[in-house]
Amino acid sequence: MVSNASEPSMRVNGALLPMYTGQKVVLVGTVAQVDPSGSSLMVKASDGKMVMVTLPNPLQDNLEGVIEVHGVGQGQKVMCQSYITFPQMQADKFDAALYDEALKLIQSVRDNPWKPDIRPTFSSPWRAK
Repeated sequence: MVSNASEPSMRVNGALLPMYTGQKVVLVGTVAQVDPSGSSLMVKASDGKMVMVTLPNPLQDNLEGVIEVHGVGQGQKVMCQSYITFPQMQADKFDAALYDEALKLIQSVRDNPWKPDIRPTFSSPWRAK
């Protein structure tokens, strides 16, 4: 699956996801479980929270390791539009805790180039006042 990079999306973790309901999001995490039907999967987000990802089409291949999901936030779920799997060599080097700290930094800085002009549906606990 290929993502449409021209549309702004907000990078989120499990805790941030509900703030972006109905908006484009990017979630990075580890595939924890794939539904037997292949229509959804559980992803352990960078903050350790489990997030349900609903796929547009049932999986044809086995998914495992680190995945980047592009889609629309729906509360504690993501309606997947596309996804990218990390090669195993890169997945082994992925530091989820460091990535999560970067997400918190992006949320805390106003008017920064990494944060698209997307408004959260309620206040972020990390947003600068």
